[in-house]
Amino acid sequence: MKIKLLSTIIAGVIIAGCGSDNNNSVTPEVTSASVQAFDGAIWGIQGSYNCGNGNKVVGLTNYDGFVKTTGEAFVNAPENCSFTFKPDGNVVPQDTSNGKYLPTLELKAPKGLFKKGEAATASPLTTLITNKLGDNTYNEATASQILEDLGLGEIANTTGISVNELLRDTDSAVKKLAKNPDFTNIYSKLIATTHILADTLAAQPNASTDDVTKVTKLLAESTLAEHPNYPTSKDGQPVHVELAKILADENTFNTAIEAETIEEIQNIPALDEAIKKPAESKEPDRPEDPDALPTGGTGGGTGGGDGSSGGGTGN
Repeated sequence: MKIKLLSTIIAGVIIAGCGSDNNNSVTPEVTSASVQAFDGAIWGIQGSYNCGNGNKVVGLTNYDGFVKTTGEAFVNAPENCSFTFKPDGNVVPQDTSNGKYLPTLELKAPKGLFKKGEAATASPLTTLITNKLGDNTYNEATASQILEDLGLGEIANTTGISVNELLRDTDSAVKKLAKNPDFTNIYSKLIATTHILADTLAAQPNASTDDVTKVTKLLAESTLAEHPNYPTSKDGQPVHVELAKILADENTFNTAIEAETIEEIQNIPALDEAIKKPAESKEPDRPEDPDALPTGGTGGGTGGGDGSSGGGTGN
């Protein structure tokens, strides 16, 4: 009788344990982190991070612009690290949203921007903010002022997309704007601004942030005056402006700095022509091999790193 009673009690305990809520669940350990290079997604650009002990090269981005690292310092505390993307010298990076090659573009994200478990992006916007900060840690006030100076302050003010969301997950922010017909103009302004900012940064990496900001804003306004639905042309075709080679000329860049109006930009022949006759956009085919790299431009070579198709600083 005692044995039978004991068996009944044990069975009841097991059933109760199986049916009860488990409050002792273990959160999966974060073992890797992904960062996206974005202008559109930039394919084949080399990523590295610095958490205070020198640069650690991660590898080259995949088609969706992501590179993944298992480095513990970055994975566990990305807020203590800065991140950089730049060409490795063998592969010419390519913007997969329009096919544009970016042989000299360098993207940066400042220390303090990323958070463990959240999306992480380095873009022309984060690069300009990094340059403005210098050795200082990221702060939202500086970022907000940069966006305001570029003419993008309305994104945080009217769209429901915060400054940090825009910077940490630019891809998702762009997609949200593109889907909402109320934000068509803001979407076009953001794309035009980031495309032109990328070209300006690539052409004039040592220029002051004030000069880069002024030139970018006015060139974006000039582009939108010509193509209000950018990156769709006034003729309804997918396009993108290519200004880096033009802005690399010091005389042209200095003239653009001095310009105050769209009309004055139109009086700079090379810039006026490039804006009025933008390049045709064509997305490169997605490769079957996830580790494949772009082969156009002057590139080639073999890839590196363990690129990921997912985003965020925690996988």
